[in-house]
Amino acid sequence: MKVFFRLVKIYLASVFNFKNFKAQIKKRKKRGDQTVTKNSKVKIFGMAILFLLVFAEFLFIFGFLIFGLYGTAKAVNNISILFEVTAALISFMSLLFGFMLTISTYYIGEIEEQFLSMPIKPRTLFASKFFANSLNSLITSVAFFAVLMGIYGYMESPPFMFYISALICALVIPLPMISVCYFFNILIMRFTRVFKNKNVIMAVNGILGMALALGFNYIIQSASGSDPEALYRMVESNASAFQTYGSYYPPVKLVGYILTEPSSILSFLYILLLIAFCAVLPALIIGFMSKLYTDSLIGFNEKSIKKLEAKQVSSFLHKNIKKSSPFMAYVKREFKMMNRTPVYLLNGPFSIIFMPILLIVISIAKGLNLNNIPTNIIDFMQGNAGFVITGLAAGFLGSMTNIADTALSRDAKFIPFIKSLPVDIAVYMYAKLAHAMIFALFAIVIGVGFAGFIFKFGLLHIVLSSLVALCFSALVNLVSLFLDTAHPKLHWDNPVAAMKQNTNVLFIMFFNMIILALSAVVVFFSMNSYLWLILIYFCGIPAAVFAVLIKPYGIYAENKIASIEL
Repeated sequence: MKVFFRLVKIYLASVFNFKNFKAQIKKRKKRGDQTVTKNSKVKIFGMAILFLLVFAEFLFIFGFLIFGLYGTAKAVNNISILFEVTAALISFMSLLFGFMLTISTYYIGEIEEQFLSMPIKPRTLFASKFFANSLNSLITSVAFFAVLMGIYGYMESPPFMFYISALICALVIPLPMISVCYFFNILIMRFTRVFKNKNVIMAVNGILGMALALGFNYIIQSASGSDPEALYRMVESNASAFQTYGSYYPPVKLVGYILTEPSSILSFLYILLLIAFCAVLPALIIGFMSKLYTDSLIGFNEKSIKKLEAKQVSSFLHKNIKKSSPFMAYVKREFKMMNRTPVYLLNGPFSIIFMPILLIVISIAKGLNLNNIPTNIIDFMQGNAGFVITGLAAGFLGSMTNIADTALSRDAKFIPFIKSLPVDIAVYMYAKLAHAMIFALFAIVIGVGFAGFIFKFGLLHIVLSSLVALCFSALVNLVSLFLDTAHPKLHWDNPVAAMKQNTNVLFIMFFNMIILALSAVVVFFSMNSYLWLILIYFCGIPAAVFAVLIKPYGIYAENKIASIEL
């Protein structure tokens, strides 16, 4: 058991990323020739507030759903459906998030190969990882059931046994779904090679996460503003569906029985039956698939390398090695470095595509279509204010790719190597800005084209919108590059952390919002002004600031990178 708990501790540190969290809350100061690190109280407080806000938001949404469902269940005189829907929802979330977590932590690195070389039983190794990955779902389940207990307890004042029973249900409901996730993941990893690659796994996770976000947003947008009477009728008409679902997946029905009459002897028997059902699947998976799991870890993340024959070397060099200017070579390098890790693309530039899709999903959920747009809105958007608003929106999209504000951070491991080469640092950093602007141009085409199609813009309107977007995104991307050069994230274990755990991303997001708010005020007061004056405000001023800052940035970048020591 001692080995089991030590393995659990290691896997928990990997799942919850304790090491990177500790690094995030530390600040570094130079004292003489030494660098001293200590915990930053401001960072700890900020991260705690951020975590509480995000967690509270999810609980608030779930609480709003449960409160509405409680009233509906009371109205249709079927209170058990409240508990069955909760169990079904948590089971569904455990399946989705459990799949993403189990596949992303299936192989955590070379340490697993070291475990395989040790005298550790496969069942002990797999059971410890199963427990560590289940903890996340268990915490979520307990939190959601706590909301249910709070609302139902306040409204109905149930006996104390209700809270004990609900806690037991919360602790066992996610286990079968985690077992299902591991069942399929082990088979996939053991008998296929395509998924035994960290980049492929992260890409699958990113796509699933975005699909989940779109689906969740569609549900929320569809439910907001719904007629309570319509909700009552929907629940009443679909009550039979939960009865049928319960017959295929007994835990849902058992939770309804247990929490409806928590003090009865029959409820106690149902609890035993629920525990037995939810425990048997993990026991079977751990008992019979542990050896398959350890076998699937062998050769994980291996790469096949084709060795060129002597006669192929010449053609390879002629085809792939070509002379170009240093600037173009640096730009090509930026694209190759970005493409080496798919998560960079999914968490940054892919927002150019994701945001318009999100707007389309929201519009569909709200029942909007192109035929019912009010004519006064179309007339407004075809005026001077319309091209400015469109340009600002497209510029915002082009500056939120997380390329410029993580440019130097993503290269942190290569800075000593870059400094050892005869590289013009200013040109090297300008290439990073060009990389960001190429994606910004793509965003401008999508953003302006999307708005132009909806509001039927003319050619002049499209050109002016694109000009505003280009000036806005160029300035913000330069500011982003300034910020990441001044405060790069130099210490990370995983390349993804350079983007996903970089506070510069948050600062630029807030900076963007502040600039947009100020721009909205200027638009409000200048919408009836002359066209040339509006162009000075939204094109001339940003372009002038960009022109003033671009040369000093190159000088600053050279001095800053020269002072970086890793």
